[in-house]
Amino acid sequence: MNNTDLMPLLSEMTVFVTVADEESFSQAGRKLGMAASSVSRSINRLEKSLQTKLLERTTRQVKLSTAGADVYLQCKQMLDSARSAVQAAHSMLDAAAGVIRIAAPKAFSKHVLSPIVLAFLDSYPGISVKFRVADHFIDPVGEEVDVIFRLTNQPLEGLISKTLTNADLVMCASREYLEIHGNPAHPEELALHQCISLGEQIGDDEWRFTNAHQKITVKTQSRFAVNHTEIRKAAVLQHMGISTFPDFTVQSEIESGELIEILPDWHVSGNYQGKVIMQYAQSNFMPIQIRKFVDFIHLQFQHRANQ
Repeated sequence: MNNTDLMPLLSEMTVFVTVADEESFSQAGRKLGMAASSVSRSINRLEKSLQTKLLERTTRQVKLSTAGADVYLQCKQMLDSARSAVQAAHSMLDAAAGVIRIAAPKAFSKHVLSPIVLAFLDSYPGISVKFRVADHFIDPVGEEVDVIFRLTNQPLEGLISKTLTNADLVMCASREYLEIHGNPAHPEELALHQCISLGEQIGDDEWRFTNAHQKITVKTQSRFAVNHTEIRKAAVLQHMGISTFPDFTVQSEIESGELIEILPDWHVSGNYQGKVIMQYAQSNFMPIQIRKFVDFIHLQFQHRANQ
């Protein structure tokens, strides 16, 4: 097959890879901006040209045939090479321009990341940012995210990782609450207090503590549980009880005296803590807008650490 015959098949191969990745004609159509019927016709044309059945179709799922699996690997490599070619061209541009797609957890986005992103946009008027804020897991490859921020001690494999800072949990209550109910001197005393937990899963009301000498788990009680940092903080500020927060979400309230940190000599374990890690795809030809963004973020966190 010469280049003239091959060229019409390139777009069909793109559709084929997308269908295989999504395991669905309709999902692939939505991702490509095509009708499912057009996707189906594209696959039929490719199978006819290659004289090979590529996909096994049932009413419930779409899977690669044995021959299709081999073809898929080659087509996938072709698309990856095409993306690298585009990135190589973009990386040579003198002017920083283009779109960056980023994703980060909600509380971290509001309290830490969003001001930095706005400062970046002000510094680079030719660059656009699509900012996705979500606490659930986001697949940066499958959901086409260029840079992802995560609070975790287990970075995603296959991506470049840069640790920006650490996020620790702190336990707080309002001064008024503590004046009425007393300030716990030991984790076991929390069983006598109203403790506002996440309520995301079974066991969220069991708080785990460690210090240099002890490990202890306390079964807490409360009339209120909520997996939203700002709502939980509002409840604590209204003197409804004690709760845990990522430190960056309550730093200003602790500094102003609105909230009092409880049991600072104990480490409390839970969700939404760990290293704050920025991750992005490894490439010899990183687009200039992503390179500028990554460098800007890293520099901003270096400045924060030195303050």
